[in-house]
Amino acid sequence: MDYRSRLLDKKAEIEQVIKEKREYLMLPISESMDELSNYDQHPADLASEVFEREKNQGVLELLEFELEKVDDALYRLDHGQYGICDSCGQNIPAARLERLPNTTLCVSCASKRREPFQRPAEEDIIPSGAMSDMGETFEIAGYEFYE
Repeated sequence: MDYRSRLLDKKAEIEQVIKEKREYLMLPISESMDELSNYDQHPADLASEVFEREKNQGVLELLEFELEKVDDALYRLDHGQYGICDSCGQNIPAARLERLPNTTLCVSCASKRREPFQRPAEEDIIPSGAMSDMGETFEIAGYEFYE
């Protein structure tokens, strides 16, 4: 398996998406809405477009972070550190590197760093499944939800 070519392919793919996102974000809002005038638009239409732009900006930041991770993996590959866990120093299994070629942690170290999921505070007040406890059911597409 050639990790370098996989990393370079991933880098090119991310760079292409980043380029497209940046080009879209550089357009004025009036041009991206395909309207002749903003005067006749409902304020909610403009708000939706602003929301989409903010969402694309967030995606762009995540892609730039992912690109940094790929560049770091290429650096590690060039300096003989690729495939070695940053935390414990053990070799990262090949199956993990195939799935996540820019990872720096083995499975056990990555699971230790993951924050445990905490249920939302609302569930303390409204128990999940409260509707089914009352004997009520509802149908979705002709089937009972809890079947």
